[in-house]
Amino acid sequence: MESVETTVRKVHQSWDLRDPERGMVVIAEDCQFEDVARGEVLAGLDAYLRDYERWRTAFPDGQLKITRLIVQDDWAVVEFTNWGTQTGPLQSSLGTFPPSGRKMSAR
Repeated sequence: MESVETTVRKVHQSWDLRDPERGMVVIAEDCQFEDVARGEVLAGLDAYLRDYERWRTAFPDGQLKITRLIVQDDWAVVEFTNWGTQTGPLQSSLGTFPPSGRKMSAR
């Protein structure tokens, strides 16, 4: 069985590798991802894949770097930064944001 750290890194590295299935193989089918800023909860692997595709469409050059990873027993806390240029539309619960051509960074 993989370590918690290896599992967490695999999920996050799937972004840079442009391989969401790499992350999906270690995520539980009943997973929940919470976007605190927008107050959204994404439930299940289909939601994970839709979210990945939504961001990849808006930021096809997007990259992600883990800046801090804390593991204790079977829990992990991950701080990461992602960045890219918005050259595609970004779908959001707040509406669709057209391509801006601007660079962004989020942590």
